[in-house]
Amino acid sequence: MPVCALGKFGGRELGFASDIELMLIYEGVGQTTGPDVVSNAHFYERLVQTFQQTIQARHEGIFELDLRLRPYGKAGRMAVPLESFTRYFGPDGPAWDYERQALVKLRPIAGDMAFGQRLVELRDRLIYSGKPFDAATMRGMRERQIRHLVVPGTLNAKFSAGGLVDIEYLVQGLQINYAHQFPELRTTNTRQALKGLAQAGLISESAYQVLYQGYNFLRGLINALRMVRGHAKDLTVPPADSEEFSFLARRLNYDRLTALQDDLTQHLTAVQNVNSRLLA
Repeated sequence: MPVCALGKFGGRELGFASDIELMLIYEGVGQTTGPDVVSNAHFYERLVQTFQQTIQARHEGIFELDLRLRPYGKAGRMAVPLESFTRYFGPDGPAWDYERQALVKLRPIAGDMAFGQRLVELRDRLIYSGKPFDAATMRGMRERQIRHLVVPGTLNAKFSAGGLVDIEYLVQGLQINYAHQFPELRTTNTRQALKGLAQAGLISESAYQVLYQGYNFLRGLINALRMVRGHAKDLTVPPADSEEFSFLARRLNYDRLTALQDDLTQHLTAVQNVNSRLLA
């Protein structure tokens, strides 16, 4: 059983108070110590439960373990059999497109690393097959996120239009589209993927600069929001006339509050424009 990182952990992109997203996949025989023999599924399920109980954050929203990206989410087993992984994420499997997209970030970090490498090769065959990325489905998901996760009249650094996930989803979509032709795009790191897309001529230099600078700005903004608030959940930018906005600006080394407001508008607008053009 290898321990596989996903999300920011898989991309070597952990920020302040990021979730630790994991998937634990197994094959082989499982057995308890002593005379009691149990099934693979029961053995590995107990193993993952023990693992989850052992590693705990001291405060909610601070580096919490997250196993929800496994097949069937909360309804599925925490320990994932290899055959279930293959069937679920396969071309005819029930996985949603966004779940397959999440596998771009899969990276073995511990346990049986030889098996982990086989999983990476299997992942590559499943999602870097040359099948076009479904941009329409991704746009629909983004619209739902904006409706349900962004408070009307506010700006969310992660989920608002032009926010961090617009950059991440766009880059992952381009990786899925082109990594069968350009193997160097099979990286879990967003900045490396952006660089590879530019070097391969798949995005222009101007688009690369917009996305790279926007990514760095938004990651810094999200880290600062989490430091100011002391947890990871609320990524809504505070009102510009609030004391909290002043704290945020100082945390980001801005001398003038209006400069932070201007940068917010500039980066989000530029990301939206590039996103719309490339997805079209």
